[in-house]
Amino acid sequence: MSAIPQTSGAIAGALGTLALSALEPFRDALLGRPPVYAVTPLLTRAARRAWGLRLAPPTAQRWGLATRWVYGPTLGALYAALRPRLPASVRLGGLALGAAVGLFEAVSFPLLRVTPPRRRWSRGEKLALGLQVLLFGVVTEAVLSRQRHAPRGPGPRRMGPADA
Repeated sequence: MSAIPQTSGAIAGALGTLALSALEPFRDALLGRPPVYAVTPLLTRAARRAWGLRLAPPTAQRWGLATRWVYGPTLGALYAALRPRLPASVRLGGLALGAAVGLFEAVSFPLLRVTPPRRRWSRGEKLALGLQVLLFGVVTEAVLSRQRHAPRGPGPRRMGPADA
């Protein structure tokens, strides 16, 4: 595997994570509270289950954000590595990536018992998770698609009839 696609993918995943993070205050306002899968409660439960640690909310939030900023770029790098093998019809402008991340989180979080079972999530929490992972996927794919069409090499881009 080449390091270039993974680096581009990590950058794309970081921008997808940034978009998702920007959406959070609106999500929380619409729900009236953070969802069960928000970073602070998620990391609080994970630390207690895995290591028996009781994290204070500010510590859990810091660790949760750090985890997110590793997780998003890592997903972007993995997607960039797999992306050349996927037909454009499967990529669907990033919707497939978002759906895959959403399915992974909706299944793994309750299995790891870092969230309640999905049946106990509110309709708003389920919808918000779907929207935020789709946003991540669309932004990540858009960045990777844009990078693929970017001019290569140093210096100014040549313009003229050959470019038409």
